[in-house]
Amino acid sequence: MRFLSLFTFCTLASLCSPSFSSGGDSGLVSSPVALERGLIQLDADRIRADLYFLASDEMRGRDTPSPEQRIAARFIAARLERLGWQPGAEDGYLHEYELPIQGLDGLACQVLVESGDERLRFEFARDYACHPSSISTYQVRGEELIYAGGFGKDEIEGLDFKNRWVIAESSGVGFGRLRRIARKGGALGVLVVPGSELSPAAMADRVESWGTRALEGKLNRGRSRRAYPLLYLTADAARKLYDFAGVSDPVAGDVLAVSLQETRASKDDARVGLENVCGLWPGSDPVLRNEVLIISAHYDHVGASDEGEIYNGADDNGSGTCGLLALAEGLVEYGPMRRTVMLIWVSGEEKGLLGSAAWTSDPWFPEGMQPVADINIDMIGRNASDYLLITPTAERAEYNGLVRRAEALAPLEGFPKLGNCDAYWSRSDHANFSRNLHIPVTFLFSDVHEDYHKPSDTPDKIDYDKIRRVARLVLRMLDSLQADELNL
Repeated sequence: MRFLSLFTFCTLASLCSPSFSSGGDSGLVSSPVALERGLIQLDADRIRADLYFLASDEMRGRDTPSPEQRIAARFIAARLERLGWQPGAEDGYLHEYELPIQGLDGLACQVLVESGDERLRFEFARDYACHPSSISTYQVRGEELIYAGGFGKDEIEGLDFKNRWVIAESSGVGFGRLRRIARKGGALGVLVVPGSELSPAAMADRVESWGTRALEGKLNRGRSRRAYPLLYLTADAARKLYDFAGVSDPVAGDVLAVSLQETRASKDDARVGLENVCGLWPGSDPVLRNEVLIISAHYDHVGASDEGEIYNGADDNGSGTCGLLALAEGLVEYGPMRRTVMLIWVSGEEKGLLGSAAWTSDPWFPEGMQPVADINIDMIGRNASDYLLITPTAERAEYNGLVRRAEALAPLEGFPKLGNCDAYWSRSDHANFSRNLHIPVTFLFSDVHEDYHKPSDTPDKIDYDKIRRVARLVLRMLDSLQADELNL
């Protein structure tokens, strides 16, 4: 049997005191039978099944934006609809918002090689490409190219890069090092051709993949700067270049006496549609149902690397995402609470809390309803089974009744004492609910670990019972928030 501390006992007693009843002879607001029904419904095996799908390799890290993230949104929305939750957005379960993106204008981008009156033109995303993040507008022209082989130290020693384009074989030298050495030597830019690292087939795949991504664009965060020209050429394009310059089999130090001009142009007026997922569980009290308790978690992660490594994001934040799905099932078994509950899965957290910023800047509720509190959960499936953190603690001015309830109820779910994560006050979506809606918020979090933002954050490392118990704690908190007065 687990013994409660005196503080916990007294706090629980205050939460269940007559001041938290519905008034008159109706007794306590909290319904032990309904609560127990809901708690039992939260099941670790079902959470595991959901997370193994959402954090699978096929979901490619649920980047913002990505097709896989849209699949995740529809998976969540379908679950809500099957469970009988009402749509929580104006036009259904999906709250849509737009953000500016910055991509390349494929028709305006080109590489033009000239020798006298003759011209050779290369097409972007077919013959060559740049890194998808290298979105810029410029034109660079050089009158000569110099071949640098595999860019080994002995190959480039003594070579004059100044005011020339450099041709380098892909040989395992990272593009960051290529760029640094070339820039330091005064090179106008670098052309990377197939070599020991990237075969002709692998280079063709990279050109197509990177080119497509550069054309599709990236979220425009207002921090763009001119990219240094670093181009990847297919084997076919490289061969055409050598033939055009009259060099059949170049070696390090060979100069190609042709001019090369790269034109790169961005399109800055494009926008991309993104989605938050919202479900509504209407309250039963004719008055209190207009007060909405929000539970939030972000369902995005950081996608995949340029080399194809997938950042599955099982804990970050597949754990919170699936914890909310479990909570949705628990609330169905609980039945309607007096107050309305809204579950929100937000996108764009990893890009700067974008989804919650969009929603809290222009929230939608059925007529007459308004938000009164937010409980946010993020990364709740790792570290010690009894280890759980919270913010704001009593050390912050924002300390509130949500936190006091969590502190009192946490021991019932195997968390004897909640730790302090005030350092993360601005790091997850609760910050926007506090800043933009001016409501009490709290954040439950079980801390970072060695797999944080790495491809190794995979479903096999998750403590599914811990997710279940955190979701049960949130359900207990919601149950304790059904009195006439919230006292938050």
